[in-house]
Amino acid sequence: MAEKQSQDAHTRVSSDNDYTDVAARPTGWKYNERRIAGVKIAWYASPAFQLVMVAFVCFLCPGMFNALSGLGGGGKQDHTLADQMVSETCNNQSSQLDLTPISQNIALYSTFAVFGFFGGTIVNRLGVKITLAFGGIGYCIYAISLLVSVHAYVPGFNIFAGALLGVCAGLLWTAQGTIMLSYPLEHQKGRYFAWFWGIFNMGAVIGSLVSNSDIIAHHYPYLPVPGSTRSKHQRSRQRHSR
Repeated sequence: MAEKQSQDAHTRVSSDNDYTDVAARPTGWKYNERRIAGVKIAWYASPAFQLVMVAFVCFLCPGMFNALSGLGGGGKQDHTLADQMVSETCNNQSSQLDLTPISQNIALYSTFAVFGFFGGTIVNRLGVKITLAFGGIGYCIYAISLLVSVHAYVPGFNIFAGALLGVCAGLLWTAQGTIMLSYPLEHQKGRYFAWFWGIFNMGAVIGSLVSNSDIIAHHYPYLPVPGSTRSKHQRSRQRHSR
């Protein structure tokens, strides 16, 4: 009798022509399939929908961090590699070495290593949803610290933002890995991994396009650049002046 009830509690579903035993879908808005313009959209609680959401979270958080890093010093310095985040400033005819970016990276990756190691325990305690939500906060504070440092010298805030980002990044990537490995079925993992990394790395692509456009605007001022405020007349004058 118990075996029969167990069989009745499961349903046979088809996915990619492979039949798999899965639990019957619960009722509620999270589990209702919808159609938009005749196209069937995955239900909200489905692995596909959830993984795409996680991919866009990482696109907007680590992806934009990669975009800022690709600008070199968060876009504050000349267009050099982000690893060379050291600037020389002239004050009273004497050069000073600003070590704040280096200290920020040291704080970031030190806390990243520690909380990445203990991230699994924290995810088990807090749950994936809370951990993922908290993990995104550090990226916002980090971007704010870069913006503030353009207008004021705030090394303490920069280092704090780097340390906080390391904590949040360790938790976010642990939660992301938990979702990526546990939500899809075994034969779906390769396809879902491809979706995730494609969406996530678009952040670095956007950063590279912004950096490339800025370089073109500085070295080839007579060329039209998308988003540029220079008029055609100004570009024509700059071209003839060369």
